[in-house]
Formats: sequence, structure tokens, C-alpha cells
Amino acid sequence: MDIEIVGKRIAEGRKSKGLSQAEFAKLLSISAQAVGKWERSESLPDIFMLGAIGQIIGNTDINYFLGKTGCNCAANGCGCGCCQS
Repeated sequence: MDIEIVGKRIAEGRKSKGLSQAEFAKLLSISAQAVGKWERSESLPDIFMLGAIGQIIGNTDINYFLGKTGCNCAANGCGCGCCQS
């Protein structure tokens, strides 16, 4: 598993919903610092948390977070490069 892809996908999904890290964290009942660590690839959410994250961002396919499916960077204009993995 590539921790950087997971972090990029979480950040891209959060931003696509127009949520700050603090707002996103509140929806997940966790700290904003935890979200920041995920997005900086310093730690990973557990598998159950990925399900909750997926519900919020609208993509519950675990393969999305693992980099097995694209995120439509080009279509969304996010430019994070995570679909090039």
C-alpha cells in the first residue's frame, strides 16, 4: 500500500467537498491533526475510518484509496497526480 496515494486521495476528496480539515474531522469525530497527518502521509486511517471517509466524499470503493482506480484528476482539475500511479 502506498501511504502517499492514500493521503492524496483523502485530501482530494475533502477539498472536492469544500471542507476544511477541521470541518472534515468534525464529521468523522476525530481531530483535525489526524486528518493533517493522513494528508501529509505521516499516518493512515484504519479500514473502518476509510469507510466513513468514503461516505463523506462520495466514493466508498476501497480500491480508490489504494490507488487501484483513478480519481479523475484531469476532469476535476486538482492536479494532484494520484491517478498517474
